[in-house]
Amino acid sequence: MVPEVFVEVVEAFKEQFSTKDICECFGIPRPTYYRWRGTVNREIPELHQLIINICKQLSHRIGHRKVKGILWKDYQIKVNRKTVQKVMQKYEIQCRIKVKTTKIYCRGK
Repeated sequence: MVPEVFVEVVEAFKEQFSTKDICECFGIPRPTYYRWRGTVNREIPELHQLIINICKQLSHRIGHRKVKGILWKDYQIKVNRKTVQKVMQKYEIQCRIKVKTTKIYCRGK
């Protein structure tokens, strides 16, 4: 079950049925519903949105260190690189890693 959809269903039928009854019908524990409800309506913080926009503009080609540098250079926002890395991991916007090729050299006789 998709959390966003389930939260909308519960909100739609909340006036007619209790939350407990709706959760029992779908087989979802009540605490799980409340956890989902807390995460569905949460807005993305401004710093997170800025990091996401920077990564999208540069086609996910840069890592957290470069993003940190851009934040400082362009926006004068001083933030730890580990914070930027955690945000990028949270939203799965890590940079693409180049495939390293190995060259095999053969000596001729």
